Parts: sequence; C-alpha cells; structure tokens
Amino acid sequence: MNTGPNSDMTRRAALAVGAGAALAGGTLAAPRTAEAKTKAPEWLTLLGKSEKGGRDEQPSVEGEIPAGLHGALYRNGPGLFERGPARVPHLLDGDGLVQRLSFRDGQVRYQNAFVRTRKFADEEAAGRFLYPTWSKRAPGGMFANLGGGDIASQAGVTVYPFNGEVYAFDEVNPSYKLDPETLATRGPSDLGRPGARNALKAHTKFDPINGDWLLVGQAYGREMELHAVVHGADGALKAHHVIPSPRQVYIHDFFATENYFVFLLHPMWFSLWYLLAGLSTFMESLSWNGADGNMVLVFPRAGGEAKFFEAPGAFMWHALNAYERGDEIVADFVGYDAPDHFVPDGALFYALMKGEMGPGQEPGKLRRYVMSLKTGKLAETIVDAGPHEFPMVDPRLATRPHSKGYLSAGGMGPLNSAIKRIDLETGLQDVYDFGAKTVVGEPVVVPKPGGAMDEGWLIAQGLDGETGTSFFALMDAGAVSAGPLARIDLPHHLPISFHGWWKAA
Repeated sequence: MNTGPNSDMTRRAALAVGAGAALAGGTLAAPRTAEAKTKAPEWLTLLGKSEKGGRDEQPSVEGEIPAGLHGALYRNGPGLFERGPARVPHLLDGDGLVQRLSFRDGQVRYQNAFVRTRKFADEEAAGRFLYPTWSKRAPGGMFANLGGGDIASQAGVTVYPFNGEVYAFDEVNPSYKLDPETLATRGPSDLGRPGARNALKAHTKFDPINGDWLLVGQAYGREMELHAVVHGADGALKAHHVIPSPRQVYIHDFFATENYFVFLLHPMWFSLWYLLAGLSTFMESLSWNGADGNMVLVFPRAGGEAKFFEAPGAFMWHALNAYERGDEIVADFVGYDAPDHFVPDGALFYALMKGEMGPGQEPGKLRRYVMSLKTGKLAETIVDAGPHEFPMVDPRLATRPHSKGYLSAGGMGPLNSAIKRIDLETGLQDVYDFGAKTVVGEPVVVPKPGGAMDEGWLIAQGLDGETGTSFFALMDAGAVSAGPLARIDLPHHLPISFHGWWKAA
C-alpha cells in the first residue's frame, strides 16, 4: 500500500468533479457542467447564517410529548461565522453555539448560548477576527501565521454532560465546561494529561458497563502520534497511551470496543509544511487520495501492541459503533468514496458560504468492517449505499453488540432530509422523509426509562426551507416511518448543528 499522498493528482481529480447543483422544483439536482456556478437556494444558505445566541424561550409544540420524557438534549455546532466584514470561508467553521432543549412535565424550554472561549471573548472585545481557525488564516498574512498560527478552540463540535458539567469540544484543545442549567461558560477543562503534546478530538465514547470515558487525540509533527485516553466514571485519569501512527492524516472520529481503541486512518493526507510556513490554512493542507486505501489501527485499551488492517479508501466522518465477536471486531460507520462536499476549495461546504452550490454528490454509505484479530484480514460490506450521515446507536449498547442503527438519510450528499432506522441483522428499514426543502441532522437516541434496548425516542434538529425556521422532531425510535410524535417549532432559524447528547433528569 502506498502511504504517501500524491497531492497534485488528488487536487486535479477533485477539481474535475462538478462544481454546482441546480435548483429544480424546490429540490437539489446534480450540476450539468463542471464550470457552472449555481446560486444556492436562499433557505439552504441559512445553515451558514449566524445566530444571535442568548435565547431562552418556550417553543410551540404540535403533537404530544411522551409522559416519560424528562431531561435535556444538548447540542453543539458553529453559530457565529463573521466579525465585521470578515467571514469564515467554510460551513464547518465558526464559534460554538450550545443549545439546550429541556422537557419537564410535558413542557418544553429552549435555550442557547455561545461558548465564551478565549477566542470568542478576545474577538468580541476587538470587534474583529484575531485568531486563525481551521479554514481561515489570522489577519496579517504569512508572517502572522508562521508556525501554523495559534489555532484557538472554538468549542463548537460536540457536547457531553458528565459529572455535573457540560463539556463543549472542538478539534483542538481545550474543551470548555458549561453550567448544565444556564449554559454559562465555566472555563477551560484539563481533560487528558495536562501538558501532553496532543489535541483531543471532538468525538468521545462512553463505556456503559464501567462508565469509562474514552477520548483520543492527535499530535502532528515529523511523524504523527495518536493518543488514547481513559477517564474513569469519577473523572479521574486512568490511562493515556501514546501510539506512533504510520500515517499523517486527518481523522474526526474513532471506534471503541470493550477492550480496544480502533482508529480508521483514511487517506485524507495532511501536509504540515505549508501550514508551518504560514502559507495555508489547516484545511488547505488536506488532500484526499482514495487510491491509497484505508489503514485501520487496533490498540488495546489496557495498552500493548497495535494491529493493522487494510481496506479500500473511504472517508469517515462518523462511527456508528463497534464491538467484539469472538476474535473479530465488527465496526459500522458512514464512509464516502470521496469527501467532495468537504475539500478542496470550491466543495459544497465552501460554496454555500458564498451563496453558491458546489460538489457534494458523493453519498455517505453505511459500511461494515469485520476484522479478524487472529488472521489479520478485514472484510468490508456496503450495508446501504445511502446517502447517510450522523449514525447513532442506543448509548446503552456503545462498545457492545448492537443490532439497530439510526441515521440521517436521503437528500444530497451529507445534507439529508430523512431519518432512518435500520435493522443490521434483518436489513429491514424504517424511514421518514421530511421533504426536499428540509435539512435534518443527527437523530439523538433517548432511551426510555426502564425500557428494553432500542426502546425510546429520537430527537433530530431540522431546518424548514418553506418557513426559513428551525424545528426539533421527536420520534418513536421503534416507529420512525410514523413520523414525529411531536414537532417543536422555533420562531427563528438555527445554523448547522453537528452533534447532541441526552441527559435524563
């Protein structure tokens, strides 16, 4: 397997992909020519329109809130995209906006607040951008960005309630602690090993059996390091393993089983030198070459030797779940043959920030890896060709065998319009589509108190293109095609939101 990127070939191949999508009858259609720059429908650009933050309101509810639903859904994603005349160039970039949707005695309350990171506070005071982000360089040109600049945390990707705090994560350190009731920022956290040379990733895993909180990190340099971190249920640091990586790549998520960390090292190559020279942003330093194939690194949670597996190239944003089956590891995830919505410049998530459509046709396919720890062989199955994103599992089954998966689905590429439940043993699917002028995201699984596994509800955030406002759909996890039990409507829009977590009262 070739472990080095061919950046020129990758860029030429990516630029050859169609650069827009046509709006036809309210739906998104594939572009006709690679040169076309099609204006994005106005409602879709709301995904990249800033929110004011600081809301505390009672939304309208159509339908009925289940009697046993008590607790709060927390969500996180970018909410502020500009300061003065300057604007971040990529949809996945922006200051973190944490939301809280709480349920008590059939009543619903909605709150949101910006995470007051060091970056947010300094730039608010200055009235302009001061720091580089992963898609934007700092003001001042090359010399202001030497060494890669000071990419500060925006705490705008994931959110996890844990031990009386709510933690907002980014792709760089630190994460930030918030008050779980008011969402007020309490300050930066010291998860992991303080002073360790690594950036904790946004995604984490909870072991439902012993309560361990599993985190991973990356450290770039002449060679890349992977960091595997274990915090106990009481918050104490139990382990921090440093693992040499055979590849210098960008990853966003990982798998965990009862006994292993599993890293999918897809060929999203990272070139450090242009970033260090102040000539490119982090995202401009990424290039995709699917022909180089995937490498999977399996590392024991207790420490030890790593095992390696190979597979065809597929880009993974998000894992569904993984578990052990005898001497095998089964890992389910959504993977793209090419992440044309993400990179390079001109991709859909860049274009939308300019009010245009761009490449983003590649579907997220639900895939399964079965890896034999005995033989070192990996078998891949395409479970469903998609499109899909945001795969979820009942959190009580995380790191252990699961039979059901919940995903956003349909639509175009990663901009989905439906929620899907799939039985991974029988192949049966249950789908509800909200319509072409809707973008709906991650279906957070809410277990029913005292219920069996996979018995409970789903809560998904959506953008309604007809009204230009946002909503939350509350669905029965076992009857998705029946549609929402309740639709919780806000009188305003919300920008793109990535991930959420449920905390029972």
